[in-house]
Amino acid sequence: MLRSPVTKGADGCWSVSGEQATMALQLGLFLIWAGVSVFLQLDPVNGDQDEGVSTEPTQDGPAELPEDEECVFPFVYRNRKHFDCTVHGSLFPWCSLDADYVGRWKYCAQRDYAKCVFPFIYGGKKYETCTKIGSMWMSWCSLSPNYDKDRAWKYC
Repeated sequence: MLRSPVTKGADGCWSVSGEQATMALQLGLFLIWAGVSVFLQLDPVNGDQDEGVSTEPTQDGPAELPEDEECVFPFVYRNRKHFDCTVHGSLFPWCSLDADYVGRWKYCAQRDYAKCVFPFIYGGKKYETCTKIGSMWMSWCSLSPNYDKDRAWKYC
């Protein structure tokens, strides 16, 4: 017969065995470590202070970027080409303001995500609109003129 690690003492109080208490402490420490790790990664990408693009919080909340600053697609960040907003290095989607990332960036708003590129090449064929070819049921488009080369796409 198995004994439960939780027992009720003569005083009516419940107690846990030393082994169970140790495991609970270890789990608690792990969860604290995991939470701190995530917290420290909230915003590792740094904005460019010299260009007037500030991400420092103000009394009214985060600083807003100038409206005329546009995402540049594709952009290269850490030797990888990105055709749309990315969460690489951040928990929130962002984009570069330069073709080669040099520190100027912004968080993506709905209007910032990459647009479909028409016409595009898929399977050696030219497409002028979104297509369901190669998809089970949803239409998609390429984010570059040549899907066969870049493999960048999104649902329409």
